[in-house]
Amino acid sequence: MIATPASPSASFPECPDAATVWPAFVLLFAVTPDAAAGRNKAPTGLYPIPDEIAQSYRSRLESLQQRLLGEPYLQARRLQRTVVGRLKLPGRDGEPAFADIHLVVHKSGAAVWEVWLAAPSQPMDVARWIGWLDPESENSLARVIWDALAPDMNGKSSTPEMALPLMVLRFRDGSLEELAARHAHDLVKLLHRDASDERFKTSFVNSELAGDFCRREHGLSLLARNGAIDVHAQSKDTAESLLPRTTLPLLVTLELLCLERAVLRSFLDRFAKGVYGTVDDLVQLRRDIFDGLEEYYGTLAKTHGYTAEATARGEALFGINDLFESVADRLEALTFEITTRNQQAVNRLGFWLTTSFGAIETGFVAASIATWYYSDNLPAVLGWTVGVTLATALVISRLLRWKAKA
Repeated sequence: MIATPASPSASFPECPDAATVWPAFVLLFAVTPDAAAGRNKAPTGLYPIPDEIAQSYRSRLESLQQRLLGEPYLQARRLQRTVVGRLKLPGRDGEPAFADIHLVVHKSGAAVWEVWLAAPSQPMDVARWIGWLDPESENSLARVIWDALAPDMNGKSSTPEMALPLMVLRFRDGSLEELAARHAHDLVKLLHRDASDERFKTSFVNSELAGDFCRREHGLSLLARNGAIDVHAQSKDTAESLLPRTTLPLLVTLELLCLERAVLRSFLDRFAKGVYGTVDDLVQLRRDIFDGLEEYYGTLAKTHGYTAEATARGEALFGINDLFESVADRLEALTFEITTRNQQAVNRLGFWLTTSFGAIETGFVAASIATWYYSDNLPAVLGWTVGVTLATALVISRLLRWKAKA
């Protein structure tokens, strides 16, 4: 964790010269299962990602997932990764020259578009980077990439359920403390993607930096509602490498948080349409909910201390806990609906069984009496038997209905 001043009123000894860093970004665009299924075509205008990069991406992420989540999780095949392609960008004035796009699909159908951007080394300039990552700006990198990823059936861009950037800074020319001394305020600005010219209070900057949950000596990991930052000082990664290996645990955690939010949102959307269908349909819905909430129940949080802290913070920041409580409330109502319908079915079955057996028993009695009176007249015996049976069934059914209403 970065050492911060002991007093909230202390100021950072900022230097006028900006530190040179290697910035990289991962844009996460989460979509619900319905939105993912509604994509009618793959993104166009993409080029293949070089095989060595695609293979490195897959092997590094799968190796990390096995270490963090365990072999049973991988065997369940809850996540499927697909290399989509490379989108060329203008690459002007220090911008990334291309975007490598991958798709992570959850078992429920929810998906996360994962876009990797690497920029050349440059002086620390968070205002510029925030402009790149602003999805509301028409010409920002984030908006251009999303428009290319997810056009709807009319060719217009839809809106992701969640858009979260992971910002990675590599600082090789000094220590993490030196970088914080120069750019503590800038780091917090970047974390919150605050494009305003006004400064944060020093106490707020200190408190945000104190939320560092990275366990490595030269690392800093921060998480906020609008983004995440992973900083590495004295990094040995080359400028051409993908992301530092120490960044990948945070990336996997953010993936699952984005997916879980999309899964929860999809369940709420299904409940908003009303609880319809047969009992079997409702039971299947409940089974889908339990299966979709596997990650929330602790698959990630219980496996590693680092991810446990990041997961707990992300669930609160991204509103996942509130969404879960809403789904849990509706799940309880769904369970009550299933129980009620089953009880009604049992009552109806009991009603008809009582009516049927009572009528049949009375019919046998009537047949015996009729046979004694009409021993040589079979049609009369049958007539008495059928008539008494139907009349008894009518009387029993009316009595049962009256009793049920009383």
